Amino acid sequence: MSISDSVGEKWLGVSQQLPSLPALPRPVYKGVSILLFLGAWWLFVAIEFLGFRLIPTPIETIRALVESIQGAPLTSGGQSLYTHSYYTIMRVGLGIGLGICTAIPLGLLIGWSDLFDRYLLPAFEVLRPIPPVAWVPIALIGFTSELMSIVWVVFVGVFFPILINTIDGVKDIETDYVRAIYSLGGSRIDLFRHVIVPSAISSMVTGTVIGIGIGWIAVVAAEMISGNYGVGYATYQAYRVMDTQTVVIGIIILGAYGALSSAFVSLLGRRLTPWERLES
Repeated sequence: MSISDSVGEKWLGVSQQLPSLPALPRPVYKGVSILLFLGAWWLFVAIEFLGFRLIPTPIETIRALVESIQGAPLTSGGQSLYTHSYYTIMRVGLGIGLGICTAIPLGLLIGWSDLFDRYLLPAFEVLRPIPPVAWVPIALIGFTSELMSIVWVVFVGVFFPILINTIDGVKDIETDYVRAIYSLGGSRIDLFRHVIVPSAISSMVTGTVIGIGIGWIAVVAAEMISGNYGVGYATYQAYRVMDTQTVVIGIIILGAYGALSSAFVSLLGRRLTPWERLES
C-alpha cells in the first residue's frame, strides 16, 4: 500500500467520525460565496496587494453604483448608465437573435443530413477557431453601419457554440428512439419533429448559454474599437483616464447582464424540456 493510499484511508476514517453538518439551502451557499469574494476584495485593497491600491473598496463601489443607477453620468460629462446599457443590450440582443435563428436550423440540418455534414461542416470548422475580436476590422470594412459591425462580431461569437452543440445533440440521439419511430410507421419528418428536435433542445440551450457568454465578451471588444456608446465603450474610456471606479462598475454591470441573460435561457430550456426533470 502506498503512502497516499494509507493517508487517504486514515482521512476517510476520521471524516466518518466527524459530525455531519446540516444541509443548507442553495441560496445560503451563494450568499456565503459572495461574502467571501467581497471580503477578499476588501482585504486586497486594504493591504495594497499588487495593483489593488488603485481599486476602490466594495463599499465605495456600491455607493458609486447606486449613484449610477439613480441616473448619474457613468463617465465625467458622459451619458447615464441607462443610455449605455440600451446600446449594449440592443447590440447583444440582435447578435444573439441572429445567432440562434441561423445556428439552430443549420445545426439540425448538418446533424441530420450527411449531405449538409459533408459540404457545410468543414467550412465552419475552418472559421470556428477564429476569435470574434479578430472579425472587428473585417466588420468595420464590410459594414458601413457602426451598429451592424458590432452586431456581426457578437453574432460570430454566439453562432459557433450554438451550431456545434446543436450538431452534437442531434448526433447523440439514441438509435432506439429512431427504431421506435420507424417501427410505429413514422416517416423521416415524424422522426425529425418528434425525436430529433426535442432531444436536441438540451444541447441547443447549452450552446446558447455558452454563446451568450462569448457574445458579451465580443460586444465589449467591439465597443472599445468602434462604439460611441455602450457599457463596454464607457468602461474602456474610463480605463484610459484611470477612472478605476467606473471600470469596476462597468465590469459589474456587464457581469450582471450576462448572468441574467444566461439564467433566462437556462430557465426557458427547463420549461421546454419537462421530461428531463422527470427522468432525473
